[in-house]
Amino acid sequence: MNHITGLFKYIPIPREHSPDIYSVDYEKLRKLGFNTILMDYDFTITAWRDDNISDKTVNLLNKLINDGFKVAIVTNSKREKVKIIEKLTMGKVKVYTSMKKPNTKKLKSVLEELGSKESETVIIGDLFITDISVGNRLGLYTILINPYTYGLENKFKQFMAGFTKFAYNVFFYTIGWFFRAIDLVGPNEFKKSVFDIDYQHLKEKGYKILVFDFDNTLSEWHSDYLQPKVIDLFLKLKDLGFYVLIASNSSKKRFMNLNTQLSDLGIDLLASAMKPLRFKIRKKTKLHGYKPGEGVVIGDQLFTDVALGNALGFYTIKVKPLSKKEGLWTRFMRFFERIALKWIRKKPTLVKNE
Repeated sequence: MNHITGLFKYIPIPREHSPDIYSVDYEKLRKLGFNTILMDYDFTITAWRDDNISDKTVNLLNKLINDGFKVAIVTNSKREKVKIIEKLTMGKVKVYTSMKKPNTKKLKSVLEELGSKESETVIIGDLFITDISVGNRLGLYTILINPYTYGLENKFKQFMAGFTKFAYNVFFYTIGWFFRAIDLVGPNEFKKSVFDIDYQHLKEKGYKILVFDFDNTLSEWHSDYLQPKVIDLFLKLKDLGFYVLIASNSSKKRFMNLNTQLSDLGIDLLASAMKPLRFKIRKKTKLHGYKPGEGVVIGDQLFTDVALGNALGFYTIKVKPLSKKEGLWTRFMRFFERIALKWIRKKPTLVKNE
């Protein structure tokens, strides 16, 4: 997995945003082949210049170690007190100080010492200009979190936390939004068709729900039937235990004939799905009790199907359109797809081996 693409190497836009270190989906990261977690210290695992580490944080670090991750703290701080983490985790989590982020030299040395590859490493921090910047330059998977303020009463520290968020928002809404939008339409995988996807592998990785587009993904544009080979595929997917949902932006009236056929197969259809808006499909998946880390979106369009899946936190697979016959709006958007494909950075894909 190479996560460096063009200008993204120099633009401090994270791969993910998360409220805090406790909300990160570490299981998803494990499925994607990541084995090393690097965390900043100040405002990431504790408040700024605070050496009181909560039991919740220590428990998280120990859990990550027990789950097979290599974990290290990488901080620009020179204070030796931050090494209390090593004592609290009985040496399992190493602490590296004076890192001089966003300079990459020392972080490269840390990865060499840990025996970790850049493409298998995640860095989590609260500062986009240091943590995210150095991560993107090295090709790490970057996660930006909100500054740690749990139980924080010091007014100056509260101000610094707020200023950190303010600085990122200024950057994001002036320059960063464009790169974030490009990231949103980048799929995890590219496949020729729905028949080339390794569904058994998806099942083994814990995915339970498959959301398919209809037009030019399962059937040619504006048709209202499924070919026998698609029906056979759905039967196979049902046997594997998947919940299968077809989500189309077309109206319900168009699928009157198809609805009966799908009902017999045990396949749900959501018409007028309003992709890439996520609220209808999120409501549907929540109704069945599925979590974002259990979902896959499969479709032929970047700006509807892939953008929807990424907004939901699903794994995304882009397939080639079945035919060149498409609606006027779709043909118009294909022009922007061709531009986006030149800009998007590669996303991590599921690893074959644990």
